[in-house]
Amino acid sequence: MTFGEKMRALMAERGVSLRALAKTLPADPGHLSRISRDLKPPSDDMAAQIDHALGADGTLTALARTSPARPALTPDDEERLLLAARRPVRTDLKVVESLAVVLDAQRRIEDSVGSAPLLEPVRANLVVLRRLVIEARGPVRVKVVHVAAQWAQFYGWLRANVGDLAGGNGWLDRALEWAVESGDVDLVSEVLSFKGHLAWMNGTPGPVIGLSAAALRGDGLYPGQRAISAAQEARGHAMLGDASETRRMLDLSEEQAAAARERREEAPPWLYYHVPGFFELQRGLAYRYLGRDDPRFNEKAADTLNEGLEALPGEMRGSEWAGEFVYQLGRVRLQAGEREAARLLGAELAGIAERLGSGRLGGRVGELR
Repeated sequence: MTFGEKMRALMAERGVSLRALAKTLPADPGHLSRISRDLKPPSDDMAAQIDHALGADGTLTALARTSPARPALTPDDEERLLLAARRPVRTDLKVVESLAVVLDAQRRIEDSVGSAPLLEPVRANLVVLRRLVIEARGPVRVKVVHVAAQWAQFYGWLRANVGDLAGGNGWLDRALEWAVESGDVDLVSEVLSFKGHLAWMNGTPGPVIGLSAAALRGDGLYPGQRAISAAQEARGHAMLGDASETRRMLDLSEEQAAAARERREEAPPWLYYHVPGFFELQRGLAYRYLGRDDPRFNEKAADTLNEGLEALPGEMRGSEWAGEFVYQLGRVRLQAGEREAARLLGAELAGIAERLGSGRLGGRVGELR
């Protein structure tokens, strides 16, 4: 839970209006409103005052240190964004660059706080971006739809990761439209790949395979883009128990991942998550499905998932998406009849879910106990 969410909950519980709270502190109601919507972080002093006024016993003060805030823009950047929102035809490249900078930071913030706290800030930026896309024209239009597609793809992921698969898929459809218009084959591939990932979340292997295969098509694709789609297609084949096709696609993924490591400087910004350990985790997940019927694959899944988790950078090891692989490793242990090992992984998963407020991960803890 974020500072703003807890603040609003306490105000509702105590029957305190924003205006009444502003008079008590005292503070500007508009400033408090932005804090309550997580649009502006409170200062340490303001957080302590709000905590005391609402009788939060230190809860709000603690949240103020961990809640995400939208990355700050320079005054000039902020003025450009406001002007662009009011008069979209005046959108310039500086506005587009500012939006790209904010998105880059939001992606990394999610690794620390989970998806739910970012839903409202990202949605608010998309409200502006949709207006910009409608009005943008001339040479700047391609740049606008390109950054808008990235924001829509990220928001689609956030919605899906908090359990709204239909809403997430809808935003990925919008992202695909904008990505196609932008002409960026790597971005089109990324959106298709994420649609394949949502199909996996929905337990439908056919679309996992088909969408991942579609994401592999396209001249000039960055090899890292091909690597993730190949690994994901392998997962779809593994869900169906096809070991031969799984191995073939994993070999392709490994080949493309190696090529990408030689061309790191060309990686698109949205592939920041291709960190050490990432492709080991992808392989391990595919082996996990094959391991349902073959203990040898299950053993490979355990080794590979462990290797991948241990290789993750520290800032990602406790992320929501890494928690998914902790859960998958727990499933591997259950398939091997190792209930105590699965229980310990369930305890680790519970810690990640509680820290990030992840209902999706929290709902899976019971499966490992």
